[in-house]
Amino acid sequence: MQLRHVDGVTYDFLFAIAKELDEKDSVMLLGAGDGGKGPLVLQSNGSPYRGFLDGRIKGDSFVLLLHLSSMELKKPAAKAEKGDE
Repeated sequence: MQLRHVDGVTYDFLFAIAKELDEKDSVMLLGAGDGGKGPLVLQSNGSPYRGFLDGRIKGDSFVLLLHLSSMELKKPAAKAEKGDE
């Protein structure tokens, strides 16, 4: 699926998102529901996915890529310090 901007305002908005992500060399977690914390479901009765938005720019051109993952996100376990074992 490909989305395109339709005017200068949406171009500027999407370019700014891509530029920020590119400059920070990071991705943004996208979600649905209250607070955007729920999974994305792209069709009725479809599988739930976590979305990661990646932005890249080159000159005046940009691309925003939405990576989908069905893996569950979990907080890493805290490492035990020496002597706590």
